Amino acid sequence: MPRVLIVDDHPVVAEGWGRIVRAAGACEVFSAHSPLTGLRAYREERPDLLIVDLSFGCNKFAGVKLIRRLRRHDPEIPVLVFSMHRSAMIARRALEAGSNGFVNKDAPPEEIDQAFRSLSQGECYVSADIATKIALLNRPGSTSAASALTPRELEILGFVAEGKSYREIAQEVCISYKTVTNTCYALRSKLNATNMPELVVKAIEYFDG
Repeated sequence: MPRVLIVDDHPVVAEGWGRIVRAAGACEVFSAHSPLTGLRAYREERPDLLIVDLSFGCNKFAGVKLIRRLRRHDPEIPVLVFSMHRSAMIARRALEAGSNGFVNKDAPPEEIDQAFRSLSQGECYVSADIATKIALLNRPGSTSAASALTPRELEILGFVAEGKSYREIAQEVCISYKTVTNTCYALRSKLNATNMPELVVKAIEYFDG
């Protein structure tokens, strides 16, 4: 019976997931409310499976960074990502980072149960609607400018979608104002946005698509 660590900054969500995975067979469930405390809890508790949110506060990809760091230490532990986003690009990013599964936060309990059981048995699981979208992304001749974004560009795009100013983004990411403006200029070019308002629209479409 697996020991499970849930990393999410919403205690009510973490508690709900905890009830579901206990009913599905988890013998112990731990929780952490940030990527940093999640990594610390992983090292201390050595769980058999992780359930990780992607977004923490305004950082839409903090969970991806956590998975990448985790994979440097443990390439084997099953990691299930759950997110409010339905974007195939976001799901693919999470899978490329090393997650074994992806489900939406509004998935019914029976789907969460199925995802948990699949990963517990060494299998992968992706919500059917997301799997279809990913398959369409991978079809011959399909290209997406957003797929070429770097991790830093993707992180900044997340803040753009939140309506953050250049100065606010610089403070959030701990980089210079000039770096933010240069990155947003590159994003406008890559995403074919002629101005900042268009980039905001593109960013929102990316995360909600």
